[in-house]
Amino acid sequence: MTGPAFDQLLRRLSEAGVEFVLVGGLALNAWGVIRGTKDVDIVVAPDPENLKLVAEVAVAAGGHVQRGEALLGTPFSIAAELATGEQMAIETDLGRLDIVQGLDGVPSFDELASHASQAEVLGVNVAVCSVEDLRAMKQAAGRGQDLVDLENLDAAEG
Repeated sequence: MTGPAFDQLLRRLSEAGVEFVLVGGLALNAWGVIRGTKDVDIVVAPDPENLKLVAEVAVAAGGHVQRGEALLGTPFSIAAELATGEQMAIETDLGRLDIVQGLDGVPSFDELASHASQAEVLGVNVAVCSVEDLRAMKQAAGRGQDLVDLENLDAAEG
C-alpha cells in the first residue's frame, strides 16, 4: 500500500449503494475543521443486504479483519461479523475502514441518518452526521484528540 486513498474508498462505498453515515475525522472536515485522519469512520445501516455490500466493497479493496487469531477475508465472514453490531476495523489497500456501530455514545444508523446532511467529502457526495451528533460522539469518547476536535468545531463555527 502506498498510502490511504480515502476518496476511492468513499467512492466505492457510494457507487455500490452502501447506506452509511460518515462520522469521525472526515466528518469534521465536512464541518470546516481540517485535520488528518488515519481511517474512514462510518456507521452503516444494519440490514443484512447492506452489510453484505460493505463486506464486498472491503474485500474488493483487499480488505481483511483480524479477530483474535482468525483472519476474516471473505465477504461472508466479514458480513457475519458486522451483523454482531460490534465495532470493526477493516484494513484495506485503500486505508482503514472503521465501522463504529456498537460503541458507547454512537447513535444508531437510523438516528444518525435522520439528522445527516449530504456533503461533498474528498470529491464524493456522502451522508455526513450532523454537527450536533458529531459533538455528542466526541464528548462521549472524551479522548484528548476528541476534546481538541470540539474546540476546533467551536472555532470553525464561531
